[in-house]
Amino acid sequence: MDNLIEGSVLEDISNINIRDIMSTNVLTVYEGWSIKRLAGFFVKHNISGAPVVASNDELVGVVTQSDVVRFESKTPTDAEMERLVQFYCGPYGRSLSKNDLEHIKERANENCTANSIMTHDVDSIDVSACASEACSALVKHNIHRIFITENNRLIGVVSAMDFLRKMVALKS
Repeated sequence: MDNLIEGSVLEDISNINIRDIMSTNVLTVYEGWSIKRLAGFFVKHNISGAPVVASNDELVGVVTQSDVVRFESKTPTDAEMERLVQFYCGPYGRSLSKNDLEHIKERANENCTANSIMTHDVDSIDVSACASEACSALVKHNIHRIFITENNRLIGVVSAMDFLRKMVALKS
């Protein structure tokens, strides 16, 4: 598959600065957002996923509508319920009644965060990399977009479509 991007096409983009083709207007979600807020954000912006950032704007993951649906359709495990109980009561708090536990389960989408359902292993590349490295990463990891970082902070995104547009422009 790497042969698809070797040769003249890869050489055509090797001198392109990644800043010249990346999109900088990236919608992000904060890792502390509730699942409910996250789902509303996806609907409001008509998107199916977004990079997740920490309070210091560091890229920490990626989350999708599929993650939300998977969360909404499953029953919390005992370990997940234990984490929720610790969140409400602290590690040495009192035990909760069965009614309290049911109430927590019913409101899980308001109390659980994007961090708990996101994919932590996110593909990104530093802005200092050349465009051909980013293009190769898309092929190698079989992904459609790669996040661009500078000092571990998200500054943009480059998609496969961005590369196609640039290659067409170079051939014109």
